Amino acid sequence: MNAVFAQKLIAAHGSPLFAYDLEAVATRAAALRAALPVAAGLYYSFKANPLPAIARELRRADVDAEITSAGELHAALNADFPPGEIVLGGPGKSERLLRAALEQGVRKFSCESFTDVARLSRLASTAGVEAQVLLRVNPAQAPDARLAMSGVESQFGFNEALLLAPDAAPRLKLPGIRLCGVHVYFGTQVSSVAALIANTRAALETAERVVAALGFECVVVNAGGGFPWPYASTAPPLDLAGLRQELETLWQRSPFHGRARLCFESGRFLSASSGTLLTTVLDVKQAGTKTFVVLDTGIHHLGGMSGLGRIPRAAITLQNLTAQREGEMLADVVGPLCSPLDSLARGQKMAPVEVGDVLAVPNVGAYGLTASLLGFLSHETPAEVAFRGAEVVESWTLPCWHRPLAPAANH
Repeated sequence: MNAVFAQKLIAAHGSPLFAYDLEAVATRAAALRAALPVAAGLYYSFKANPLPAIARELRRADVDAEITSAGELHAALNADFPPGEIVLGGPGKSERLLRAALEQGVRKFSCESFTDVARLSRLASTAGVEAQVLLRVNPAQAPDARLAMSGVESQFGFNEALLLAPDAAPRLKLPGIRLCGVHVYFGTQVSSVAALIANTRAALETAERVVAALGFECVVVNAGGGFPWPYASTAPPLDLAGLRQELETLWQRSPFHGRARLCFESGRFLSASSGTLLTTVLDVKQAGTKTFVVLDTGIHHLGGMSGLGRIPRAAITLQNLTAQREGEMLADVVGPLCSPLDSLARGQKMAPVEVGDVLAVPNVGAYGLTASLLGFLSHETPAEVAFRGAEVVESWTLPCWHRPLAPAANH
């Protein structure tokens, strides 16, 4: 992040703020496409970052939308994704969500249980439309992923054994739906090209078993993704060299080749590198043997799930945009919240900082603001600014306070 540009953004929008480089989004989309088979489909997982500017950039890159909520549906439509090409997934789809999606023209759904399919069937039939269903499957084999979502006991997808049972096919022959594919997502932050290849092979093999057991025409195999990118640090990203050739070979050997489309999905890889969190040092204080650096940002803005210990995180990168000082300090980097959980890094080795310094945290374009504890302590949410080159394209705010649903009664 250019220091002069950062200061300009803070002067206009305050501190802290998230700044997103749209050129980085386009670069990552092109890089991921170059690592996948030539005709492979690619979906953007809106859960990584639903910011409209990022979504629009990915739409221009011909990436499709994978959503799981009404808010993400609104964001996808706002970014001009064709509703008929949007895929709605998630393990807990309410009638309200499904009805809203159908009314907006969504016709593709990743379903995760017999209840899920039956609910969609009833609503699609009532609406007089046909919904295309990908069956999300939880295979028996464990994945090679930092955060596993399939291959372990979880709430995600059909247990594969249920779909291979003799009574599965009749239970899925319902009005208003058409089975069209299989969806397998093993996990996130897959650590190597070899693991990505192994997971894709396992997804294709799973699809073969399921389609053979259920006897439907499979036109889509979504093999998931898990393409990694560093979080809040300048650690080097995984080199995807060799991935395309291996995946092409796998796909050409698959019985689905020529009859179905192979698809992948990504959130983190596509959006993470675009985001920088700009923050200001509020205090540097001693407490016994420890030094605390207090920032105007914390777990309410940057990965609150990590702040609660749900996701292990190593030390973050803090780039000082105000001054480069000699020496090194050891500090606990904390935020302004009245909670001991508000810690971004403990025992952080860093160059000395002073009150008023502006720091930058890189690679937080995914699972940053919307993955955080926005409502905790009712602080204002940071501005989010999208830029291309040195020009601000859009700026946004994500409100987080109580609003009445109806006028208050007189007391």
